Amino acid sequence: MPVRLFESTRNNPVCVMATLPPPSNIIVCGTTESTLRFLDVRAGKYAQEYRCSTGPTGFIRCITVSPNGNWVAMGFSSGVVSMLDVRTGIMLGTWKGHEGEIIQIKAVDNGRFITSSFDQQMILWNTDSDQRAQWHFKGHTEPVHSFNFYRDEIVSITTGNRVGVHTAIGSHASFSSTKLRSDTFKGVLTSMAVLPLNRLLLLGADNGSIKLLC
Repeated sequence: MPVRLFESTRNNPVCVMATLPPPSNIIVCGTTESTLRFLDVRAGKYAQEYRCSTGPTGFIRCITVSPNGNWVAMGFSSGVVSMLDVRTGIMLGTWKGHEGEIIQIKAVDNGRFITSSFDQQMILWNTDSDQRAQWHFKGHTEPVHSFNFYRDEIVSITTGNRVGVHTAIGSHASFSSTKLRSDTFKGVLTSMAVLPLNRLLLLGADNGSIKLLC
């Protein structure tokens, strides 16, 4: 049974969500109309709404929130990247980050985030660098559909059933990858989580199966 159900026919469909860090009770919702809505869970209603683009950027594909909760970065289906200052509601920037749809975006720390796209690029951005890419990660020859951090490393996966590791977050990173054997992993890799305490990977496939790998 749901704890609480939020429903409104007046609002555009929500396609992605993220939470502000504790002790906030706000859920950030991205819509198909390039808007961000801040849902107050306790009050049961939207607290703020921001238009995050003035041009044809497509829908918001993914969202990440800085660890301190000061900014939200968004990746769009058109390859555009936008940043919003949560404290003021002011857009910090909007720029063309990729030539293809952005698949995932994740904050590294309070000053950096990484995006991956269907253009086969994975890029590190600095929030203070005037929208210039800090580093292009080399390695995968196909789109990275999911990535996570383990200590100072980046663990990533592709739909070619490859698991890759960049040994650092920056220009001094080296790369290695392993293709999962078809007899041990059935289906196509679609999602991943890193279990840091046990140094394990939780992998999801398009056929609904879940595998735990060491």
